[in-house]
Amino acid sequence: MAAEKLGRHIDLTSPRGYYLDYSGIAREGVECDERGLPTVRVRGGDRVWSPPLAARTALGSLEIYLSTGNAARRDRFADLTDRLIDSMEILPGSFGGWPMPEVPKRLSGSLQEGWFSAAAHAECVSVLVRADRLLHHVGALDTARRAMGAFHTCVEEGGFLREVGEGGDEGGVASLAFIEEYPLPGPPRMTLSSHVLSIWTIHDYLRTVEDHGTRILLERCVDGLSFVLDRYDLGYWTAAHFEGGRPRPARSGRHDTHILMMDIVARMTGSALFAETGARWRDYARDPRNRAKARLERARWKARAAARRS
Repeated sequence: MAAEKLGRHIDLTSPRGYYLDYSGIAREGVECDERGLPTVRVRGGDRVWSPPLAARTALGSLEIYLSTGNAARRDRFADLTDRLIDSMEILPGSFGGWPMPEVPKRLSGSLQEGWFSAAAHAECVSVLVRADRLLHHVGALDTARRAMGAFHTCVEEGGFLREVGEGGDEGGVASLAFIEEYPLPGPPRMTLSSHVLSIWTIHDYLRTVEDHGTRILLERCVDGLSFVLDRYDLGYWTAAHFEGGRPRPARSGRHDTHILMMDIVARMTGSALFAETGARWRDYARDPRNRAKARLERARWKARAAARRS
């Protein structure tokens, strides 16, 4: 995730503009197929439909529409909403979601083709709740409701929910939760950005639909973030995720996005912990020596990971 600016039309009381400004993606344009659907090039050279790119293009188009009133941008947002509604795949007896274009090369032996990504899932749902709230778009809320099931489903069953500590009871440490980017059982990877994107989406969904179980989930996810947040602070930079229990330093743009994420979660929750953490991480970013150290540590991390795989 590249560093982004905050959206200019954020409303914490009702979904409106998105939290990150994706208008650059919408303005610059992305390569599309003959139907106008965003595509990405996968290994082997083919270009295929990309739900996460569609979601960001939709959110960027919405940002421009809210700023300018340009009806063509509103229509682009609505068209991509339709595509997300139509392309959702339903797991029998379970939730629905959007298959990713391909499996990351480093996880080719772990993930199956057509896997679901928590980050992409969150931003797709964010499109849908805004389409319902702002445009009363037919089918958007029903699709969002079906997709929310992934956040309630544990990773062992193909969802994104990982219990932190002993899960089960409402309230207290025993109920902490974390949203995983990859639906993989085994050692947690705990990608920070995916968890925060999911918190945003769950928050927005609750501003559209009152649901007791989802409200408990939001509380558990915020508590889970509070509980593990110090693990992402490397003393000079932030970690993106963990692998084999070791923190991987974030790319420069991802670190900057982590700062914005803390700012938004602080506003959502009123928690000084997130505000203070964001301020500290912003101080890290101001020192070029920290950026240089992060690049070096990332290179070392990648070398160690390659050695373990060989």
